[in-house]
Amino acid sequence: MGSGNFLKVVDTLEKFEEGLLDRDSPRAREFILFKRQLYAMYEVQNRSVNEHELFSFVVERNNLRWLYQANTDYVQEMYRVDQQDQLADYASLGKDEVFRRRTLSPRRFKGLGGFASSWALYTYAPYIALYFGATVPVLGAVCAGLYGMLQFSESQIVNSIKIVKEGENSGKLLIKVGNSAFTSSDIIVDVKDVQSIVALGNDDFGEDGTDGNVLSIGRYFCKSKGTWIEQARALTLPGDAFRDR
Repeated sequence: MGSGNFLKVVDTLEKFEEGLLDRDSPRAREFILFKRQLYAMYEVQNRSVNEHELFSFVVERNNLRWLYQANTDYVQEMYRVDQQDQLADYASLGKDEVFRRRTLSPRRFKGLGGFASSWALYTYAPYIALYFGATVPVLGAVCAGLYGMLQFSESQIVNSIKIVKEGENSGKLLIKVGNSAFTSSDIIVDVKDVQSIVALGNDDFGEDGTDGNVLSIGRYFCKSKGTWIEQARALTLPGDAFRDR
């Protein structure tokens, strides 16, 4: 480029390209790429100061415009998804409820799968015993049943949260705590006595709130005992639930 014979080089390159028989070969594609890069280098080297400034400004403004538009589209899409999820949750929440756990959580679904597998192994045990012996189906049914029971062995899980609107506890939270898969108890808690200790997941912004939390209850009223309990208590707030956002 510094020799001042760039136009002769261009003429030679164009004639050489016209003489190529197979332009789809790797060497031909490499030559065409080299030619384009050489032309681009010459264009950049021979721009004036004003052309450089104008080119850089246009590229920067275009990049900023694309980034702004992409961010706007992302925010609008997330807002639309959140609105749809919120409408679906509102339809599933009861009166004055702000949180309610789903009846069939992923863990309980695995438990049902374990019970179903145990029943299937027990039912078809005579047929399985013909191929694997009598021990395999019995042992498999027992293990599957124990797995199902383990998935249902939950305690200190928040099943629902409701805002108390009447009585002396108006403004407080009525929390239904699952002590097991079939029993639960109600406690009344002041909002100032509840705090989240840790999020059980990535806790990312956006999408639906699928992350659970561990709650610390500093003081609560046990409805079954009829007394206020000052001892701190930890509860698990499941992520797979309907909630008022």
